[in-house]
This record gives sequence, structure tokens and C-alpha cells, in this order.
Amino acid sequence: MRLIFAVLAAAGLAATPAFADDGTGFYVGAGVGDYGIELDGNSFDANDFGYKVFGGYNFIKYLGAEIEYIDGGSPSDQGVSIDMYGFNFSAVGIWPVTDQFDLFAKAGLISWRADASGFGNESGEDFSWGVGAGFDFTEQFGVRGEYQAFEIEDTSDVYLWSASVIWRF
Repeated sequence: MRLIFAVLAAAGLAATPAFADDGTGFYVGAGVGDYGIELDGNSFDANDFGYKVFGGYNFIKYLGAEIEYIDGGSPSDQGVSIDMYGFNFSAVGIWPVTDQFDLFAKAGLISWRADASGFGNESGEDFSWGVGAGFDFTEQFGVRGEYQAFEIEDTSDVYLWSASVIWRF
């Protein structure tokens, strides 16, 4: 079974350069930014340094899928800190404005876990969405800026503003 998976993965990666010209193929990236959380019915409103690593595949130049690991750091307010992290799965719509510049929007599901100091932990799955823009320096290397929001129960605002680098194979 592992041999079959390895052969299929190698064949897919070998074929990827041929797809790169038409906007399809695999990519990976990493980003850093400002992660914030505001709780419902509470004056807790804090932000911290957040980061993410991600990978995806563009099926056509207008549509892709992406998975991300997002870590929101430890926003703290009023002596309480909340460590929040999770995996985000999204469908991505892409509008290539020029050969180097594109706009994108995504919608998906985040599977998250939050550890609040002194209050225990909680986890769940909720809706996520994002918008952003990307600029490609070469066919393989680019950057993107993005705003993501997470519709997590008992919060009024959970977001990540990020700047990322992206590598396409």
C-alpha cells in the first residue's frame, strides 16, 4: 500500500511542472500575522502573534482546496490567556487579475481547540472564511496577504491578518 501511494505521489509531483503554466498544481506556504479574539458577553478582547503553515492544490486556475494549521498564540486580557489552534479546510476561489497578481476568497471549516488559563479547554468545528491577494515573483514563488475570520461559538470576533510566502511545485 505504501509503495502504491509513493508511486502515485511521485507521478503527481513529476507532472506538476507541466501543470504550472495553466495555474493548476500543488503549493505550500507559511505565514505570520496578527491573531485576535473577542468573547461574547465579556470584555475579553485581545490579540497576539499568530502563524500558519498550509498546503493546497489548484484544480483549475479559478478553483482550489487548501488545508492549514493555524496557531493563534496566547492572546491575554484581564489576567486570562487563551491558547487557540486548529486545522482549517477550505475551498478557494481565485480570480487571476494579471499573470502575476490574483485575488482570492475561501470558505471552509476549522477544527479548533482553545485552552483558557484557569478555565480549562474547549474544542469544536465551525465555519471559516477569508479574502486576500497574491503576487507571484516567479512561476514557483510568491507572496500573499490575507484576512481570515472564524465563526466560533461564544465569540464575537476571531480573526487572523497574515502575510505569507508561497511555493508552487
